[in-house]
Amino acid sequence: MELLRCEKLSKIYGRGEGRVTALDEIDLSVEGGEFTAVVGASGSGKSTLLHILGTVDKPTGGRVTVEGVDIGKLSLADSAVFRRRKVGLIYQFYNLIPTLTVEKNILLPMLLDKRKPDRDYFDSIVNTLGIREKLGSLPHQLSGGQQQRAAIARALIYRPALLLADEPTGSLDRKNGKEIVDLLKLSNRNFKQTIILITHDERIALEADRVITLEDGRIISSERRGQL
Repeated sequence: MELLRCEKLSKIYGRGEGRVTALDEIDLSVEGGEFTAVVGASGSGKSTLLHILGTVDKPTGGRVTVEGVDIGKLSLADSAVFRRRKVGLIYQFYNLIPTLTVEKNILLPMLLDKRKPDRDYFDSIVNTLGIREKLGSLPHQLSGGQQQRAAIARALIYRPALLLADEPTGSLDRKNGKEIVDLLKLSNRNFKQTIILITHDERIALEADRVITLEDGRIISSERRGQL
């Protein structure tokens, strides 16, 4: 079942001689439960695409729907709520709040909505990610790999429609990076999570079910792993 659709998606920055087309009429469809990697050189439009899908930025033209919702038409307030409840975001540098314990960092999206977490689901996440023993720790007491695990748990806690990962292994060594990708694959399989992973590392991209290549704001290829 289709979860995400982009139709003629465009993003233009600046005017005149300073005009830059970051995304050039992209058409894209992602099925629920897919693990998709997006690759491309710096400036190809990868991060711009992720920011628009995550409602962090607005498109210049075209349309994006997630679970049938046209996210480009959401107000700033509604975009924030949609992002918190429907989109899990994982960044390269974790973005954990340093004064909160790991447990509170994970539960933060639900705490902001004054909602009670499903403790069984919470337990399943932290056990799967191997961070149960770190729940009472502060972020600075964790290794980089452990902090990224906590960030993944936070992104999963609301059972988001879409999990967006922006170079999640970029600040980790190869061993920890491989572990994080394996954990994303595990969450994709165990929690049926739809994932779009932005990366410049083709070895990591090949762990996904599908690899999309961007160049100059356009999709130049979209291949299933079995076709690579």
